[in-house]
Amino acid sequence: MGAKIPIAVKETELSLYLLRKMMMLTYRGKTRDMYALLKNFLIVATDRISIFDFVLNALIPYKGEVLTAMVHFWLNTVLKDFPNHLVFSNKYPSQNAAMDLLSQFPSLDLKRSLVVKAVDILPYEFIFRHHLGGSVFKGYQRTGTAGGQKLPPNLPKWSRLMVPLFTPSTKEESGHDENINASSFLDNHGEEGRELVGMLQRAYERVYAFAKERGILVLDTKLEADFGIIADEVFTPDSSRFCDEKDWEQAMRDGREPNFLDKQVVRQWGEKIITPFTKEGENIIGLKGLDPENKEHVEWVHQLKLPEEIIAETTRRYLEIFERLTGKSLPEYQKFNMGIII
Repeated sequence: MGAKIPIAVKETELSLYLLRKMMMLTYRGKTRDMYALLKNFLIVATDRISIFDFVLNALIPYKGEVLTAMVHFWLNTVLKDFPNHLVFSNKYPSQNAAMDLLSQFPSLDLKRSLVVKAVDILPYEFIFRHHLGGSVFKGYQRTGTAGGQKLPPNLPKWSRLMVPLFTPSTKEESGHDENINASSFLDNHGEEGRELVGMLQRAYERVYAFAKERGILVLDTKLEADFGIIADEVFTPDSSRFCDEKDWEQAMRDGREPNFLDKQVVRQWGEKIITPFTKEGENIIGLKGLDPENKEHVEWVHQLKLPEEIIAETTRRYLEIFERLTGKSLPEYQKFNMGIII
């Protein structure tokens, strides 16, 4: 049922509390737990962190709270006119319906909880890129294409594209997701698929413009959806690549990577680890070269210790991007926008 999670970070005080209250856990993802309600679902964001489809044996303080507040922020402000999966409270119409659960579950942590509609999320990652980088860049260097779409030659990594590029991937229940051509999705889903991609692209363009006004670039993002509705994670540091615009400009001049304001610092740590596993007689370097379906690989990754300085830096980056985008500290937003008594 969901991701392979280290025992030490699998359960939290909140998950054990909900279990005692006979809440039905329907799905446990890499970072989120989903519980069944009568007509909807309760999504609880944990402090777990994953890279390269492995959940690490570490918790990032405040991460789940940032993810919850970010989703709440985008879908209640910048993207409030886009159909989405949030459910509003019957008692407090401007707040999420998680508020209505307090009478039954008084210890529910509202800072990491959202009630959402039961939607059929399509088995794709809808990835949009306003900058050319990430998993498609090596393919572009070889073929001059990304997501099956021809691009101008010799673009430097993280170049800004005139129009966001749609480079979808499959959403696999196990193992790594697989990049596919945009035409594969569009051909399979016809006009309904084109309308959905168009809606998601407009959402990305709006968020990109909003963030740029605040000196932040959303280099790329991964969205999930049902036909006609945005769902799950929305423009968070887990699903999007953020950086400071001035740093990006300097990075392009210097020919280096920008300093990302997301979990890239954890990915960079994971890319350098020398594993005990071999390929063609040489040790595999980096967790990306391991198989998340290989039990031995998973058990080895689960015993790794994420350095405390990486944990602290990741928390700092998550809080910084949240404050710069919303204009409020996390506690301020939780109190004044989410109605949570701190």
